[in-house]
Parts: sequence; structure tokens; C-alpha cells
Amino acid sequence: MRLDPVLVECLVGVAWLTVGTLGLGADGAGTLLLAVGIAGVVVILVENRRRGSNPFDGARSADLLRFGGIAVGAIVVVSVLLGLISWSEAAPGIAAVITGGAFLALARSTGQRPTQWLGIVLAALGVLAAIISTQEASGFVSQGLLGLLCGILVLVSAADRIGLLEALRDRVR
Repeated sequence: MRLDPVLVECLVGVAWLTVGTLGLGADGAGTLLLAVGIAGVVVILVENRRRGSNPFDGARSADLLRFGGIAVGAIVVVSVLLGLISWSEAAPGIAAVITGGAFLALARSTGQRPTQWLGIVLAALGVLAAIISTQEASGFVSQGLLGLLCGILVLVSAADRIGLLEALRDRVR
């Protein structure tokens, strides 16, 4: 099985946007942001298909599945454990660190520098959000803002991977 990294980044981006919108509360702004994010994903996936997707080979696809599975499992276990000790507000930050670590491991496997930078930024945002969540009583920063930032960063990475950002930059010039 050969996995397309753009599809995986889009799924991760939507997951983080969902986390962010859940952290914003029940108002319409979160729903609107999620709808805009999903529209962005559709544009990215259509462009990826139009330009010809570039899936990983079998070994890298297996690495992607392994790193993704470990990350999802670690996020679930850590979230449950943090909930048991009443530190659940730090869970989104820790999840961002785990997601960043998975992207770093994938970058090491594939040799792709943009994936490495994405992993570093996600991990740094996660550490910052986890620290802030110990100081703040509100989940807005630790879940809402973090989820939106992580989702946007991952989607921008997917757009950059297919050359969409270069095309937009050239069009502006």
C-alpha cells in the first residue's frame, strides 16, 4: 500500500482544526473556522490530484503508518493518564508534542526537510501550550488556539508540498 503524504497531512490538519474548534466553545465561530479549513482541504486535495499525487514507496508508507499509529496510541494513553491526575488541560499541548515527534520521525525516514520543520514547530507549540495550560484556567489557549495553529500549519505544509504556495506567490507577483 502506498500512502500519499498530502492526504495524511490533510487528515491531521482537519483533526487539529477540530480540536481547535472544540476548544473555542459552542459559538458559530468555531464551526465557521472548521468549514473554512475543510474547504481548504478540498482545494489542496483537488490540486494534488490535478497535479498528480506523489505517494510514498512501500517502505516509507509503512513507516508513516507505524509512526501515525504510535502517535495516535500515545495521544490516547497520555490523555487518559492526564485525565486521571486532573491535568487534562495539558493534553492538547502534549498531543501537539507527540504529533511533532511523529513528523520528526517521518522526516528522518524520508529525508524531507519541510516535514522536519513542521515537526519542530508543532513540538515547540505543544510545549508552550502545555506550559501555558498550567498557568491559565481557560482552555482557549491550550486547546482552541493551539488546535487552530497546528491545523493551519499542517495544511500549509500540505499546500507547500504540492507546490500550491509557489503558484499563489507567482500569481501575486
